[in-house]
Amino acid sequence: MNNLVLSLRFSRNIKCIQYLNVRFYSDSTVRVRFAPSPTGQLHLGGFRTALYNYLFAKSKGGKFILRIEDTDRTRVVDGAVEQLQEDLKWLGIEFDEGPSNNGSYGPYIQSERLENYQRRTQQLLSAGHAYKCYCTEKRLELLRRDALRTRTIPRYDNKCRHLDDDDLRNNEGKKYCIRFKLNQSDGFFNDLVYGHIARNVAAVEGDPVILKSDGFPTYHLANVVDDHDMKITHVLRGVEWQPSTSKHMLLYKAFGWNPPNFGHLPLLINKDGTKLSKRQNDITIDAYRQKGIYPEALLNFVISCGGGFVQDKEANNVYIKPLSELISKFDISLINSNSCQVPLDKLGHFNQAQLKIELNTDLGRKRTTEKLKSIVQNTFSNDKSVELDLSENHLNKILKWSINRITNINELIHENYK
Repeated sequence: MNNLVLSLRFSRNIKCIQYLNVRFYSDSTVRVRFAPSPTGQLHLGGFRTALYNYLFAKSKGGKFILRIEDTDRTRVVDGAVEQLQEDLKWLGIEFDEGPSNNGSYGPYIQSERLENYQRRTQQLLSAGHAYKCYCTEKRLELLRRDALRTRTIPRYDNKCRHLDDDDLRNNEGKKYCIRFKLNQSDGFFNDLVYGHIARNVAAVEGDPVILKSDGFPTYHLANVVDDHDMKITHVLRGVEWQPSTSKHMLLYKAFGWNPPNFGHLPLLINKDGTKLSKRQNDITIDAYRQKGIYPEALLNFVISCGGGFVQDKEANNVYIKPLSELISKFDISLINSNSCQVPLDKLGHFNQAQLKIELNTDLGRKRTTEKLKSIVQNTFSNDKSVELDLSENHLNKILKWSINRITNINELIHENYK
């Protein structure tokens, strides 16, 4: 890996960019991570992030790492980590390092790395890049209320940054958190999707908490420390994290570390323009699996929404490409920078396309027949008024007849097809 540090200075009329890290990687060194919080089930947005990280890593011959960011203990859901790994496995996305497949840079669950975050925080304190903050929740709430009253953006006023030795002695024994000192500098970086980004974060935000009073790190510290220690070369995450990246660049600089390359994936939105949300329970991966959606259909549906591939000449046509082909044709420079509308009603067409592929092979046809048999048995086993013919020959005839009429074999138990 070669590092090129460029110092660019412009005239007074052009904003000064203090530094720019440009990194060159051989394909074998690429390391990316998918770092979800175990606060619920994997949904389409999280799956899109995992998929694009996976495609990028494998297209470069690199490594895909799964890391669990569980430092917000109040939101952790029991069983979420296990469900997440099961969902990824069902989708065909296998990680090279992670909680159940430990590599050289584990542990891969943040709550098991607390000593490391505390050590790194002490490093910032000793270098003068961080300080102890004794402000109470009551005082912080008053700051928020005052900001709302004056119609300004709520921000911490950096009061404790200016405490002298006497103040520190007077506060000894009191509960405190650790805050990072933002400086008046653009956290400049080159976004792999959006291009050049510069944001003077200190002009709009107060100093952020990096270590909470309970000894747990915030996202900002844990994210930067783990990406450095796990030798992550590229960070691909949702565009909602882009404002924080400028802050992270300042943390990298304070530590004296080279940052990874950053690329932010555009928002996924509904047809009405609202953000696709994890609170929409029907867009979880497990919900789609229960509904009879094929993993191949979900893979191809998601990549059809956000780019990353050369567009087919007939963009409206539905194609199912195997994961190996998606890897070979992935190009990060082709990811759309605009918000991506997710036409959920089109997923059925992808599922129908995969169903046809299944029925065109002996193994797929047998697998589909067994699945249909199970669905019918589970639905009508207690209904004595229904006479069932579950022979393989009869079920095959039904599937052949229905192939252009349905998008999902679960539809065959609907009232219309009885």
